[in-house]
Formats: sequence, structure tokens, C-alpha cells
Amino acid sequence: MVIEVDPADRSTILTHYYRAMVGRADVWRMRMDATTNWAIGATAAILSFSLGNDQVPHYAVFIAALLTLGFLQLEARRLTFYHLWQQRVLLLENGLVRPALNLERRNLDGPEEGAVESATGGDEARPSRGADGLAEALDVHLGQTIPSMPMIKAVARRLRRVYLYLFGVQLLAWTLKLWNDPEQPAAAWDLVRRAHIGALPGWAVWSSALLLSVAALVLAYRVGGVDRDPA
Repeated sequence: MVIEVDPADRSTILTHYYRAMVGRADVWRMRMDATTNWAIGATAAILSFSLGNDQVPHYAVFIAALLTLGFLQLEARRLTFYHLWQQRVLLLENGLVRPALNLERRNLDGPEEGAVESATGGDEARPSRGADGLAEALDVHLGQTIPSMPMIKAVARRLRRVYLYLFGVQLLAWTLKLWNDPEQPAAAWDLVRRAHIGALPGWAVWSSALLLSVAALVLAYRVGGVDRDPA
């Protein structure tokens, strides 16, 4: 079913659509912030309990890491939906708001000043989508709510912004727990040996922790870049 729309109502429809997309983006932004707060709170609680009690084994810190990993997956999924609505907002700003502002500026400056500004690389020289370009770009988005950002990129971006720091704090806390459990080691090998978990030797635990840390760093800074084109 297609409803006929008066061309005079086009601006009103786009205005309300823009407001709706900004509202949706704000909702998903708040959901992401909530997940970040959960990860920080869980990390603080577990690390405080682990470091404050000598009877707690060192691998209790890994519980914080597992919870943080779960929050990272949840927040990455929320980022994909936030990115979807943010894309539409940026498309409307580039194709609707910017041309309107440039038109108002040209009317205030006069034709001669506007021409000079365009020739010298002013605001008019900045690329913006026309009516046809905006309609074509939005047509891909309308009628579906499938995120366009890959999950791996969302994970990398949240790692780069927040979660690398959380994992770094957990790694430092784990090292401090090993250092003071029950007393400071006499040699570096003692610190490695204390990291054993059951039959798993300490060197294997340290190797796994360091390899995962390096992998997270590479993923965050090789994949978690910022998109420049809203389309």
C-alpha cells in the first residue's frame, strides 16, 4: 500500500523523520552507556573483592574478564543499531540541513559574495547531496532495520573506545594479585609459576593472557577505525 504524498508536504515528512531518527539514536546511545556502566561496576566489584581478600585465588579476576567479554558482545550489538540510526541522521543532515543552511547564507550574502565564497572553497564548495541523491541514499535504508556495520567492526570499535582499558586494568590487578599472593616473589619465574590453574601450568596461563591482549590490541586499532562516509 502506497499513500500519495503532496510534494508540498515533503519537507514536513523529512523533518518528522529526522526527529524520529535522532530519538532512536539517542535511545541506543543510552543503552550503550548502560552496558559500559555495568562492565565498569562488575569489574570494580570483583577486583575489590579479589584484592581485598587473601583467601580468594588469583583466577577470580578472570570472572571479571568473562563478564566484561559478555558486556562487550552485548554493547557491540547495540552499537550496530546505533550506527544504523546515526547513518540516517547524518544522511539527512548532509542532504537536507546543509543545503538549507547554504541557501539561507546565499540569500543573506547576496549573489556576488556567495559566488566569491564558492570559488574560494567556502561552505558552498563543501559536498552535499541534492534531493535526488538524498532520496537514493535513504531508499536503501527505508523498510528495513538490518544493521550495516559488521559485528567484528563493532567489537573492535568498542574495544578501542572503552574495553581495552577495562581489560588492561584487569590484567594489572591480576598481576598485582600474583605479586602479593602470599608474598612478593623472589624471582620472575616464581611470578610465572604462581599463575597456574589446577593442572594448567603458569607459563601457559601467562602466554594465553598475553596473546589475547595482543590480539585485542591488533583488532581494536586495525579494524576499529571511524567511518567517514555516512552512506
